Formats: sequence, C-alpha cells, structure tokens
Amino acid sequence: MKQIFVKETRLLKKILALSFLFFLLLGLLCTSAQEPLCKQIANYTMSVTLDTKKNLIKASEILSWTNDSENSIDELWFHLYWNAFQNNMSTFLTEASRRGRRVTGFTKDDWGYCQVNSIKIINNPYFEAYDLFPDMEFDQPDDENLYDQTVFSARLPHSLEPGQTILLNIEFESKVPRPIARTGVYKDYYFIAQWFPKIGVFIEGKWNCHQYHASSEYFADYGTYDVKITLPSSFIVGATGEHREKINNEDGTTTHHFYQHSVHDFAWTASPHFLPPYIEDYEFAPGKSTQITLLLQPQHKKLKDRYMNAVKNAIKYCSLFYGDYPYTTSTCVDPAYNSGSGGMEYPTFFTGGAYFLTRKGISSPEGVTIHEFGHGYFYGLVGSNEFENPWMDEGFTSFLDTEVYYAAYGEPLYNMSYFGIPVTFKDVRIPIESDGISRHRQTYNMDIMQRFSWEFLEGGSYGANSYSKAELTLRTLKRFMGKELFSKMIKAYSLRFWFKHPRPEDFYAVVSEFAGQDMSWFLDQFIYGSGKLDYSIDRITSNKERQPIGLFNGIYKERERKKEKTKDSVYRSEVTVRRLGEAKVPVDVLVVFEDGQEIREVWDGLYRWKKYIYHRPSKIKKAVVDPEFKLVLDINRTNNSKKMKPNRLAPLKWVSNWLGWLQHTLEFFTIFGG
Repeated sequence: MKQIFVKETRLLKKILALSFLFFLLLGLLCTSAQEPLCKQIANYTMSVTLDTKKNLIKASEILSWTNDSENSIDELWFHLYWNAFQNNMSTFLTEASRRGRRVTGFTKDDWGYCQVNSIKIINNPYFEAYDLFPDMEFDQPDDENLYDQTVFSARLPHSLEPGQTILLNIEFESKVPRPIARTGVYKDYYFIAQWFPKIGVFIEGKWNCHQYHASSEYFADYGTYDVKITLPSSFIVGATGEHREKINNEDGTTTHHFYQHSVHDFAWTASPHFLPPYIEDYEFAPGKSTQITLLLQPQHKKLKDRYMNAVKNAIKYCSLFYGDYPYTTSTCVDPAYNSGSGGMEYPTFFTGGAYFLTRKGISSPEGVTIHEFGHGYFYGLVGSNEFENPWMDEGFTSFLDTEVYYAAYGEPLYNMSYFGIPVTFKDVRIPIESDGISRHRQTYNMDIMQRFSWEFLEGGSYGANSYSKAELTLRTLKRFMGKELFSKMIKAYSLRFWFKHPRPEDFYAVVSEFAGQDMSWFLDQFIYGSGKLDYSIDRITSNKERQPIGLFNGIYKERERKKEKTKDSVYRSEVTVRRLGEAKVPVDVLVVFEDGQEIREVWDGLYRWKKYIYHRPSKIKKAVVDPEFKLVLDINRTNNSKKMKPNRLAPLKWVSNWLGWLQHTLEFFTIFGG
C-alpha cells in the first residue's frame, strides 16, 4: 500500500511538473505577437524592483534552458557580469587599470555587484526539485584570478540529456554601480545592462563562459525575455522588446511589462528627465514596418528629427543590404551626459550619443546611431562570439555603418573639436576609403586580427584590429570581388547565420562559395596575419631608343648625327612596381603615355618586384599601381603613383589650403580674446 502511495505521489508530481512546463511555454507563446524566429533555448521570466534610494535591484528569475547539444551535461555555468565592479582586483578592473582607466574617488556606495541569494531546480519531467545553491562555485577559466567572481558554475544532481529542459528559480540582487563601462547610475539616470545571472553557451561539447574583461563584450543563446520592472512612477522607462503593459501601483510605483522573443539579451534604462517618448511606426518596405521609440534628453530636443531619421535610414538600408529587420520594435536612447552609456547596443534597444554642440554635416548623432542599430545585425541577429571573435561583430558593424551612412547622407564633412566645440571645414569631405585607415597604420604590426578580445597588446590594438582593420578587409574584399557579387555574398552570410553562432571558417565558406574559389589565401593574410599591405611604383623611365654603334656581323656602325624629333621616334620605357609589405595579392598597374594611350597590367604581386618594358612612340606620362583603389588596406597610398614630370604646384595648393584652415581656426579663437 505504501509503495502504491509513493508511486501515485511521484506520478502526481510529474503530472504537475509537466503541466507547469506546458503552461509556462504556452504562456510565452500566447503573449507573443509573432511566432518565435528561432529555437528558444534560454528563456527568462523576471520580476524586478528598483530601489532608487539604495540603487539596488531585487529580482526573481525563472530560467528555462534547453540542452540543444548532443552531449550529456552535468553542470551549468553562468555569468555575473556586475561582479566586475565590486572591487578593484576583478579581472575587468585589473585590465582596465593597465590601460589608464581608474576608479579613483569611489566610495562604498559606488561599487556594484550581482549576488545570487537562491538557485533551485523547479520540479519538472526531467528533474525533481533540488537546491543548487550549496553547489555553487566561482570559476576563473581565463586567468585564475581568485578575486574575480564574474563566472560561477553549479553541479547538477544528475545529467541533463540532449533535448531536455531544466527550470531554475533564481533569487538575486544587483547593486547598481557608478558608471564604469556601459552600465550604471549617474544621478537619477539608470542604464541597466548585463545585470542578471545569465547562463553561458554550451557549444562544441563544453561551456563557453568567459570572465568579464575590459575589452570583451558578450555571448549568449537566443530565447524569450518576459520582464516586469517596478520603480517610482516619475521614471520613464525603455527596454528591449515590446512595452506590453504599464500598471500604476498604490505605493507610488509603476510596473512596466516588456516582452521579446528570439533575442539573446535584455537591457533597460530609466530616468525622470527623459522627454515624453517619441513613438512612430515606420514602414521600411512595402507591408513591413516596425515601431521606433526615441528617448531623448531635454537638452537634445532639437536633435529629435536627426535621431529619428538616422534610425529610419539604419532600418531601411540594413534591411536592404543584410535582410529585413524582423522585430516589431526599435528603441533608441539618447544617453545622459557623463553616464558612460553612450554608443552601446542590445537587441532592439541601443544608445546613440551627440556632441553638446552639433551641426549639420557632422556625423553626430547619425554615425553612432547607425552603428549601434547595426549591431542588431552583426551581434543581435548573427550571434557571433564577441569574446573570441570580436572582429566578426565590431568589424562587420563598422563596415555596415559606413556603408549605410554614405548611402543615406553622402560624404560627411571633416570636423575637429576644440575644447569640446566642433568646428566644421565645409570644403573638406571624408571619402569612404579613409574610414579607419589611420588607426590601422598606427597598430598594423602589433597583433593579428583573430585574437580573443582580452589578448591584444593594448586597447589601441584591440580597437584598430577589431574595428578598423576588419572594416578595411571587408572593403578590400568588396572591391576585389566586385560590388554586385560582394553584396550578394554579405547578405547571404547575414541571413544564413541569423540566430546562429558563426565562426571565422563559416564566413570563409560563404566568401569562397560566391567567389568561386577558395579564398583562404586572401583572408588568412589579413585575419591571421599582421603583415602590411603596401604596393608602390618604384621608378619610371622613358628614353629614346639607343642607336646601334660598333661592329655588327663585321659591319661597323657609327653614331648618327642628332636629328630632330620625328614621328618615327621610339622610346624605351620602364615601370618598376614593388611589394614593400608582407601581404600578397594580385594588383592592377595602369601605365599612361603622353599620347593618351593606356596599358593595363595585372601583376600577381607575389615576388618583391616586377618590371614592365615598353617600346612605343611616346613617353610615359604616369604609372599607377591599384588605380581603382581596390586595396583599401594599402598602408601607404602616397607611393602608389609616379609622374614623369612632377606637378610642382601641388605642394603650394596643399599649403594654401592649410593656411586657409589655420586662418579660420585662429579667427575662431579670437572670440576668447580681449
């Protein structure tokens, strides 16, 4: 009798657990305006309360996580990103201090943390209720820094098999830090990112769950976020996803309900000083639209139209170039001054940024707005591992924002900032090829591009390789393949890897497919190599053909008297092209003669030099290597051409322009004079 009772009890528990799981998943599906766009592997249902007096978040989190691998899993790994801000010995702040970022002046209340108070398995068909808290351990998989607590693991009571789902109930609190990087509270402006216990990614047979580093960003699986945020009613709130509901409570607080499926992160912001949200439905293609929300600081009210147009252009051109934007919302936040949250991206939700003073022609706020929205593709939709392959996020997005900006606005004006005041040079436009080249020139031989984000020599090398060199590589590849073919390739790459985690070899495969050849010879040099690309015209000569003098088959020939130039004159011309760098790619050579004739050569670029010899009735006028500027990565464009007769007036033109700019600058500073 007792055994029957125990069996019935266990059966009842299983039925109740299965019902709970069924209704949980049913609830997620029913609250969605769309069908999920991908497998919902990591799903979070959270109830959050922000105490603005203590800058403290208290929350409960139900995590539904599915083992989508072919392996049995006996432990779970999590990120606790905000523990990077709980002391100056964390890996993040140790690395940051070496790069000049300090936390001087911090008081006890300025530090932040994410503390798990309880973590329990919820009874379900695959697990009985179980307390994981005693099995929690902090891990340091990258550097063994025992002061770092940004990663923890917990051993399961038994294995989670392929296809099975585990349900966890996690109680936690997060102390909002003073802004250090990307998140925090400044006065009463909150930007809350990477703030909750976040499960890692189980991939290639192991947990990919790195510590938080000063140069690293994030990596996570896709799922559904159903989040309720309670805070004082005076605050305006923006967040990832759809704002489903707003409930005013009797205690002077308001609960905001946000929901979004098929994303891998959730961030939010709150401030009583935002202007009332600007909300507009935007149809970016026939029958396809999304709702744009703009949260604007009062001092930037005049930038409302510029921000809105930038978001619209970003949605329009990204949809055209990389695939139709699939979400129903896009929220742009104008960050508070000194908040450290400008220029950052999260799914459907991102921050822009603008100078205190700005004017038309300056790419602010447009440039950063397009860039951060663009991360919604090459971070949001294409889920690259930002820890391990930062160029696949930042480089692709840098390429994207340049392409979109120039398509929407044309070449921006050159500007400089003097004491925070921007000065625009109306006669100087910035060509698309120049974007990023200066940073690349300064750091090209420090590191290879493909490195873990925290392993670069210095922050400048991380930035130059992950952003600038990667963008220049894509631009060079575009010109090498041709615009039409490259455009098809990059869109195919984007769409094929939406909601996946591509690696460099996946990008290689798509490029090679569209190029019709194995392109690793090209890509390897720039992604896994640090050699510079530099082709030059070394010398050009044109001399009248020499007269034959001496004995020829026993017949003596002497020098003829100098004659006037005739139509029958023939010149022997030489063009020497050199490879000054280590990178080797095919390169075009253009030779122009004085009579207007042109000859184009294609050099394989493998050996250190190549000499071309011509016998023609006209002298060489000039020679150019890479005349179409296909090789945007070429580190020195000044040696790419030579003229037989240099234009001695050209330096005077540069000097006169420089003197003009200097005069304008000096006139500008006279306003500060007596």
